Amino acid sequence: MVEKRNSTIIIVPHAHGKVYTFHFSPRTLKLLAFAAAGIALLSVVSLAASGSFLRQRAVYRALQRENKQLKKSNQQLNEMMAQVQSRLSQFEQRTKTLAIAAGVSDLLSGNEDVRSGVGSGGPIDRLGADAESLMQRQATLDRQLAKVERGLSEQTVLLSHTPTVAPVVGIIMDGFGPRIDPISRRPSFHEGLDLSVATGTQVHAPADGIVVFADRESGYGKMLKISHGYGYTTVYGHLDRFLVKEGAKVTRGQPVGKVGMTGRTTGPHLHYEVWKDGEKQNPLHYILDAY
Repeated sequence: MVEKRNSTIIIVPHAHGKVYTFHFSPRTLKLLAFAAAGIALLSVVSLAASGSFLRQRAVYRALQRENKQLKKSNQQLNEMMAQVQSRLSQFEQRTKTLAIAAGVSDLLSGNEDVRSGVGSGGPIDRLGADAESLMQRQATLDRQLAKVERGLSEQTVLLSHTPTVAPVVGIIMDGFGPRIDPISRRPSFHEGLDLSVATGTQVHAPADGIVVFADRESGYGKMLKISHGYGYTTVYGHLDRFLVKEGAKVTRGQPVGKVGMTGRTTGPHLHYEVWKDGEKQNPLHYILDAY
């Protein structure tokens, strides 16, 4: 028969203290070893679980902060989109007004997408507040503004070449139309406007153009002719002298000659004619700054 050996553990707290003695059988030692291993394993598992929990908690809090920031950013974005939409609506209305002033009729005829806000006067179908829709509205607005700019540019050029300023300011001796010729005393048709002013008074170009004639002409004496483009031509007769030469470019208000009494005339005055597309016009219909 094999004798079972017990294990003894002696604990001495200090040099003169009570001695504690513990006797353990092999089976008890095994159970204690298993218990210690189990406790150690549970401690490791507990520490791992605790670390995982802390990490998840940190991730959760980070997600909470990120979600809060995203909500704030989304609110700011919505406010910005609303402001952009409002500004686009204002620009669309201004574009519509400018289009009318520029004479760009096709801009309001429905050729562009009516959702852009510039249409034929009907209800406006507003797009949703998303980036793609705003970009579409902006692209449409850019095209419309380009048309308006071209229209305004053409209107500006046309206006600068239209004889709307009086070449001189004086007394109207004879107007445009039928009259009794002051020299022959016979009925005739007067093709221009006779403006009585002192000899030497400067004659100013009523619009931008090019001098196409500066010489003597029968009946007109020293005559100047300016082509303004767009079908407009102006004629100045009975001049005393020229201040520009043929081929010279002139601008509105620029002195081009001086009043005299050359040619067929009874006194110093300027004979002024306006022609449009080869047909004589009443100069008074074009003078906007006098008479």
